[in-house]
Amino acid sequence: MEREDVRNAFNTFLKMYAQACNEVYDEIHFDRIKGSRFKYLKEIHRRGETTLTELAEHFDLSKPTVTEVINTFLDNGFIRKRKCEDDKRVWYISLTEMGETLATTNVLESQRAVQKMYDRLSKKELKHLVKLFRKFGEDPS
Repeated sequence: MEREDVRNAFNTFLKMYAQACNEVYDEIHFDRIKGSRFKYLKEIHRRGETTLTELAEHFDLSKPTVTEVINTFLDNGFIRKRKCEDDKRVWYISLTEMGETLATTNVLESQRAVQKMYDRLSKKELKHLVKLFRKFGEDPS
C-alpha cells in the first residue's frame, strides 16, 4: 500500500471526526465561549467547586481578570455562584449542566465519532479497528 493511500484514508477519518465535533459544537452552542477561556471551565470542572481567589492563584492572574471571565460565564449560564455561609465575602463557583457539557466536550466529540464508527462498521471491523488503535499506544521499543 502506498503512503498516499494511507494519508488519504487517514484524512477521510479526520474529516469524519471533525464533522462529529462540529455537530456537537452546534448542539451545545460552543460558539458562546472563546477558546482562551475554555481552560477556566476545565479547571472549575476539575475542582468541582472553587473560589475566584483560587482560580486567580491557579492561573496566576489578577482577581479582576478572573472576575470578568466568571461574569461572562454567569451571563451565559455556564456557572452558578453561591455565598460562603462562614464568610459572606467569599463566593463559590461551580458549573451548571451547560458548563459541565462545555467542560467535557472532548468526551462528547469522541462519543459522537465512535457512534459514527458503530453506524458504518461491522462488529468484526470494529474489533480490528480497536486492535489497530491500541497499537498506537504500545511502546515501539
